[in-house]
Amino acid sequence: MKKFNDVSSAMKWVSKVVSEGTEKATEMVAEQVYKDSNEFTYRESGEMYQSGEVHSDFKKGVIIERTPYVRRRYYEGGKAGAGNLQAQPRWFEKTVTKYNKEYKTIITSAINQAKKG
Repeated sequence: MKKFNDVSSAMKWVSKVVSEGTEKATEMVAEQVYKDSNEFTYRESGEMYQSGEVHSDFKKGVIIERTPYVRRRYYEGGKAGAGNLQAQPRWFEKTVTKYNKEYKTIITSAINQAKKG
């Protein structure tokens, strides 16, 4: 158990843990959501999903798939199957719903790592 001499040093430690833990968790969860979303993403050619590797900023928690048709596929869907029989519109929402418990575990782990550091 960590001991502190005063409230100020305790608050600095808490601030550091929250900052470092949040930063790491944001990146880890964004990367995992992107990977997991492949399960529900339309992929006639795979270019739409792969564009996320180039355009996303996982450190900031931003996932961007950028192709001419991504917005339409995301909101309206696509051809049945479309290279993935599990493909569904709004695949990120489907992904987060399915794997929410796992993402919470990643966040907890990142915070606990920051506590040790």
